[in-house]
Amino acid sequence: MRKAIALFSLAAFSALMLGACGGNSIMSQNPPGGPAMAPASLTIHDNPPAGVTVLSFEITVTGASLQPSDTSKPAVAMVREPEEIELEHLQAESALLANLSVPAGTYNSLSVSFANPHMTILNQSGAALSLPNGQSCGIGQACEFAPKLNQSMVTVQAPMAPFPITLSANSPLALDLDFNVNTSIQAGDLSITPAVTVKQLATPPGDEMEGMHFVGRISAIDATNKTFTLQLGFTGTSMTIATDTNTVFNFDGVCAANNFSCLMMGEVVSVLAQLTAPGTTPLAKEVELFAPENELALIGLVSKVDVAQNQFQIVIRDLFVENSQMSSIPMGFVITVRILPEANPLATFSIDSDGMTLPAGLNFASMSDMVIGQAVEFHPVSFTATGTPPNVSITVGTDKVRLEPSPVTATITAINAGANPPNFTLGSLPMFFTANGITTIQVDVLTTTQFFNDATGLAGLSTGNTVSVGGLLFNTTGTPTLVAEKVLLRTP
Repeated sequence: MRKAIALFSLAAFSALMLGACGGNSIMSQNPPGGPAMAPASLTIHDNPPAGVTVLSFEITVTGASLQPSDTSKPAVAMVREPEEIELEHLQAESALLANLSVPAGTYNSLSVSFANPHMTILNQSGAALSLPNGQSCGIGQACEFAPKLNQSMVTVQAPMAPFPITLSANSPLALDLDFNVNTSIQAGDLSITPAVTVKQLATPPGDEMEGMHFVGRISAIDATNKTFTLQLGFTGTSMTIATDTNTVFNFDGVCAANNFSCLMMGEVVSVLAQLTAPGTTPLAKEVELFAPENELALIGLVSKVDVAQNQFQIVIRDLFVENSQMSSIPMGFVITVRILPEANPLATFSIDSDGMTLPAGLNFASMSDMVIGQAVEFHPVSFTATGTPPNVSITVGTDKVRLEPSPVTATITAINAGANPPNFTLGSLPMFFTANGITTIQVDVLTTTQFFNDATGLAGLSTGNTVSVGGLLFNTTGTPTLVAEKVLLRTP
């Protein structure tokens, strides 16, 4: 979402999880059920595409339901309200779609319905592309459009794994829904035929559930129970987050206490959270201030860097710009961001390290440290729009840029376990990188790096493996360096 629409994110605790290429998580929360109920979650993630580079892929999950093997019983709704998901940032993460209790029993299938796909592509095909909206996408151009949806519902059913699934009372279930963007996009007309697979995840105490990132504006604070509620970016979905004595607060000098008391209504915060068990409220491992109360903030993928002009282009992934002239900017829109030389004090660059201790020599202090493929958050202080719809160009001025985790999916070409830190090399990179002269990326593995999908650590990887890596990307000499927060082994 990152790894899958997770724990119906899409995963079932029943939790349902969804994965794709990257970062926000979405969840429906229901109170615990009775003794004949089992917690379930659902998550979703994405398999990145080949060919035309997809910079942003957004789709709405309008519903998801488990069908009992006893056909006389009604289907159990996992997703009850539409959830808008951006998949490209979920390559190495999952997004939480549901986290609720379902009746005990045997289930034969999961049906998921979709609507309103929206894509931003980078045309590196060598020829102009005709888009469904009648426009032409030129060579090297980033283009935003709404593709045709050929099929609105997908059902995964027995005997296809993991069905049938039997749930006993109070036994947790986590399902991970993998949305394969590559297979879903039809080569001829760029229309969408959803291709999904479902995987049952191990749940605690056997395995810790995968960590998830949430970014949102605080809309409620419960000081008694030490919980707070986030309103998530484009979707506006509300998410309740729990904290405990182990939660780390990082408010970067704004609040010296660095504890729960630092939370203020209207602040935008980045949360690294864990589902300790299906059906539970996500528990914050780290809470970091993203933007002070009521300050504007945008997040996206860097698609072009122009150091000479002191500016870069970004594909918008999320924004927190309520009641401003930027509130109409859609997800996936490409804008130009200009570093303001007149900013007082001068524009600042910083790193959202998610608690990682970074290897020496990695910097993000100026435009020269930027490279395509990075994810950044920035504070807009000026706004200029030119042209008329649909040909509108937007330039935003900023005085603050912060490096955020981003995903890369590629093939391991070399492993250096004896280096400090240990690392491996990614080759066969997406065309997005190779067309810009980047043919390899070094991945640094830390003691805190998490491995998923049967990868037991660096020793569990081999050359030739395809992996999705999520972490901080740095513009280092020779080849970029990606400091791995997560490594997800892709099955052939």
